[in-house]
Amino acid sequence: MSRIEAIALYELVGRRDAVVAPNASSGIRPAESRENLLLLLGDDGKIGVTNWVHARRNRVQADISWLIGLDPRSLFRWDGGLVSSRAPEYEEALADASAIDVALLDLCAQAEEVPLWRLLGNRVREAVPACDSTLYFEDLVAAGSTPQNVVDRAMAALNKGHRALKIKVGRGLKWMPWPSCTERDIEVCLAVREAVGPDVRLMVDANKGFTGYIEDAVDFLSETECCQLAFAEELVDERELSALKKAMASRGLSVPLAGGEDSYSREWCEQVWPKAKLDVLQMDICYTGLVEYLSIASFARDNGLLLAPHNFGSQIGVYASLQLGAVTPEYLYCECDDSQFDGYSAPGYVLRDGHYTLPSDPGFGVITDDPRTDH
Repeated sequence: MSRIEAIALYELVGRRDAVVAPNASSGIRPAESRENLLLLLGDDGKIGVTNWVHARRNRVQADISWLIGLDPRSLFRWDGGLVSSRAPEYEEALADASAIDVALLDLCAQAEEVPLWRLLGNRVREAVPACDSTLYFEDLVAAGSTPQNVVDRAMAALNKGHRALKIKVGRGLKWMPWPSCTERDIEVCLAVREAVGPDVRLMVDANKGFTGYIEDAVDFLSETECCQLAFAEELVDERELSALKKAMASRGLSVPLAGGEDSYSREWCEQVWPKAKLDVLQMDICYTGLVEYLSIASFARDNGLLLAPHNFGSQIGVYASLQLGAVTPEYLYCECDDSQFDGYSAPGYVLRDGHYTLPSDPGFGVITDDPRTDH
């Protein structure tokens, strides 16, 4: 097995199809995307790839120089050719740099000459379901914008091959007065449902925009019941989830509730979930990495929950999430957006009819230039 001889990190500046319209908590963002591409360079010429989102954390950055000279396989426990956990002697260091395991497992899989997912578990689906998450508040971008602008984004996503769409709601947190904000949220969802037809799955994400307005959240769910939402994400702060569920039950509503994107560990699930019983867990795949997510999947299995990993602005995050989805029965959707980067390619990942097929080549399937080679 080769050893890691060097580490390279690049900030990639990419592009989007259009500006990012507002959501409940953020204003308009430019039509560009940024991703930190981290490469682990093996002494046999192989390259392990990950998105080093840790470079944006608001705390002391994890030191990963200790990886130099190590055999990537030595960092994990193995059971019958599958990764079972982090090796105990590296548990703390890897937990502090959790996303690095995508690149480490990329190297391991290339050495074993198998796709990365094969190191994570037995395959449970040939193609992994995906959802588009680009439907923001396009109706609030400029004077003259209407819900039709959101519908247009929905149709563009369908043209790319998506068959599941996530719609941003929660306009009342910053952008519209109550109760007209809820009326607009309802109007947008109904308009999208009418435009895309009954066979496209819909879900919503409020970015906690209904916090403090539980009855409005329930009104929204009641008026959009015909949309048959796959889940409603972050309608309120976790501290209000119990009250929201009680209010929903009083009206006979049973929409699954999703959240947890600001978290990235099983420890969070064990500490917070008993008080805020989400139905769908959404830890950020770029912060969490794959090995920690296997443990979160075990927690979900034990508690009858589903997984829909959060991802924003990272195509490497999409690919990592798809690898997890190939082996995880509890997996619901891979969250995708319209970010694009020229610093790497991944031709084996193909979206068709709402599902991604994965590459069959060894490793992660993400191809990038070797910085050790002159070009």
